Amino acid sequence: MKCHAQKNSQLSPTSSSARKNTFSKGVTPKPSQDSFDHKSPTAATNAAYTSIPLMQILSPSDYFPPQETESHQQARYASIEVPKSNFDAAGNSSHAFNMQLSSASWSVSSPVNSINRYPQSPQLQKQSSSQNSGEASTFENSVPAPGNPGQLSKSEIHPNQFINSHIGWLPPSDHANQDNLYDPLQMWLLPSFEDLDQSPENFQAYESGDLQRQYPGQRDLANGRIYDSLDTIRTISKVPRERFSRIQRCWGPRSGHNYRIMPVLWKEVASSPTGNLFSGAAFAADDFRTASGWGINNDCRVRLRDAFHLSAPLTLHSPQLQAVVDPALCQVNEEFPPAEILDIALGLFFRRFHPTIPFIHIATFSVQHTPTPMLSAICLIGLSILGTTGATRFVSSMFPRFLQRVCNDLSACAGCSVSLTQQLSIFATAFLTLNLSVATGDKATLDECQMLYASLISIAQQNGLFAADDGQPLDTILSEMTESDDQWKSWSRIESAKRLILGLLLADSWYSNLLSKAPIIRSESVCVFAPCSESLFQAKSATQWQSILRSGESQNAPSFRLEDLHQHDTEPIGKLGYLGRSSFLALLQIQILEAYQRLMPSDQLATGSFIPWHVYSGDARAKTLIPAVLAANYTAGPLWNVDDTSCVVLWHSLCIMLLADLPMFEVASGRHGAAPATGALENISQWSQSQSARRACVHAAQTFKLMSERRVSDNATIHSIKALFASALVLGLYLFMVNPGSVSRQNAAPVEIINSEPDWIELQDLGFRDRTLLQPTERGLRTNREDEQSFSSIYQFIKHGGTISLNGVVHQAGYESARRVLLDFANLMDGISGRRLRTFTQVLHIMSDDLMNVDPLL
Repeated sequence: MKCHAQKNSQLSPTSSSARKNTFSKGVTPKPSQDSFDHKSPTAATNAAYTSIPLMQILSPSDYFPPQETESHQQARYASIEVPKSNFDAAGNSSHAFNMQLSSASWSVSSPVNSINRYPQSPQLQKQSSSQNSGEASTFENSVPAPGNPGQLSKSEIHPNQFINSHIGWLPPSDHANQDNLYDPLQMWLLPSFEDLDQSPENFQAYESGDLQRQYPGQRDLANGRIYDSLDTIRTISKVPRERFSRIQRCWGPRSGHNYRIMPVLWKEVASSPTGNLFSGAAFAADDFRTASGWGINNDCRVRLRDAFHLSAPLTLHSPQLQAVVDPALCQVNEEFPPAEILDIALGLFFRRFHPTIPFIHIATFSVQHTPTPMLSAICLIGLSILGTTGATRFVSSMFPRFLQRVCNDLSACAGCSVSLTQQLSIFATAFLTLNLSVATGDKATLDECQMLYASLISIAQQNGLFAADDGQPLDTILSEMTESDDQWKSWSRIESAKRLILGLLLADSWYSNLLSKAPIIRSESVCVFAPCSESLFQAKSATQWQSILRSGESQNAPSFRLEDLHQHDTEPIGKLGYLGRSSFLALLQIQILEAYQRLMPSDQLATGSFIPWHVYSGDARAKTLIPAVLAANYTAGPLWNVDDTSCVVLWHSLCIMLLADLPMFEVASGRHGAAPATGALENISQWSQSQSARRACVHAAQTFKLMSERRVSDNATIHSIKALFASALVLGLYLFMVNPGSVSRQNAAPVEIINSEPDWIELQDLGFRDRTLLQPTERGLRTNREDEQSFSSIYQFIKHGGTISLNGVVHQAGYESARRVLLDFANLMDGISGRRLRTFTQVLHIMSDDLMNVDPLL
């Protein structure tokens, strides 16, 4: 490497400003080529250097070491003794490469601080690079090393010398002051001051003391060997204590409790000092609740308003840059709902939403002691149900900020930096936020909550919440309680935790179905506890709760898993209640969604007429889905005697998911544009000629009947709304694409498929089996059975086809029939869904050419 020349052979502090920059800062300038022609002692010495050493390249060009007396240097750096002849330019050149290192150990102070204390001097002191390994390092033998008076290590350089030094390979700057720290170019090129601060002075001396006296020798009598632990202690003592502290700072703090909370969940929840599981205080009472409301006063309103303010500003690392406050916050402060409106929203939440997933114990619920994020989610859901202009606008403006707040709180659960009961409160808040994204009716909110959904279900599964068999025996914990007020509250906290876990299971089933993605929960490993009776959970006091127990209700509930649905001889599960049956069927839906994502074509625009159950029958894991779905009609109920509408609708939805490729129907409706819709309609035309298509129409018609005849108390769930939309597409597009010749049989009357009650035992697996897949003996038995004339009209329709009638109206194949059916479904969804999932309602109105209730922007 060619180096710049230097006019003078003598290096002095006064001549440093006259030197030219080298290729890299830290290179000591060498004499020009003409200087080597003179026979001077200096030239003879410099002639021994044929190349530039590496450390010389890395040192600053204008650096001068501190000036110290030899005695003071020896006291401070008692590690290296360098003969003066090595630095004498006129000395013997044979000593230039014969530096002798002493065998004494040394303690190194910070070179940065030493430069600040002492003036600079041309005398150079080189520090061994091995000093960075610790203070306890020793040298037993002398190590010869080449003398290099122009070489310095990086730790010996003062930070200001990096700023003052010139960088030769950069273009000259026009600024007069080269020492400006805030020069844009220097800010990018200078080393970090955090790196310069890692000097050996920060290491604390490790005082080992008299190791022989502190750690006497020990004998291993078991193995019959004698050893002395002094050597081990000496080895450990060579590692500075400060090194462990620095390594500790490299990692974040690790929580002391176990990451999986299921092994200790029930015991921790039962022993919690709070009255309600989701209470932030040591007790919760209904003292603040009045006869006309839920106890939201002005102080509670201010607490909720301040929570929105705290979550909005952006935190910046630089103190010179101030946080930018969203201008909408000032408007939010003025338009925040009054306490009376918030109280009304809270009442709507418990009347309209909470019955669909009842996991909050109302008797011990207190507004004053509920965590602010969870109370905010409850009020926002209530405002979305209220549906007024001001409430809708407020929820839309607050949702992004609130979503960010919930995601930040959920990240604390991932790091296990909160207690177990706090984690459950955060899980409940995130679960309510997912439901809020559906209640807003905005299609963008579902996409915004995808990360929250994935994080929530993944963290819950990692904590073992869906593996109840890994936890403590629930019966034992409940039996240890005495009959008192504490027993009632402990049971209510355990019951709330059980119901929250079932709610997370339901959320994974409907959210993955809405997104058309594979669910996160592994269905084959799920084991959860069924909820106890609603009468026990709704008891208003400990006395009423104990009275219900004495009447025959049990405070324990069975656990269930997916394999219970796959056993054909399984007896009906005990009283699961609405939430238990819904979770049981949702677990089966998760398995269907897993099979679809694994076996069906990954490209939604792929051509071909696929019937899902036909694809599943060739897979070892998925072929049991058909008998499991059919058995669920009896195992979970039986469902035909169940009063709750949502469970029966969910079962019809599972049957449709096996009989029809629902994503293909969405493509046919125009989800991906006109070009893919044409090919999807051709596939539906082929599908409409099969028995599977006609049985799917029967299930779709029964879904319409159940949702139109539901009671006011039967609140519509997300599963019900999605099932109603799928039924509309199946029945409407069937009538639109079916061959007119196949719907008209000679001397056959139209078949009413809504007002009639199908005999599911008679239908069995009709439409779910292919005659070509049956064994010869089984095929003969079925043929003899099918020749009988006593079968119902619905059975004949599924088997042979024919014209259908809906509520007494005969529908022939064609566009007009399809348009009328789609419009009936759209009007029904308008009455039960409100703003929830209104995208589905908009699609049905557009397909039926009814643009009166369609957003003008669509």
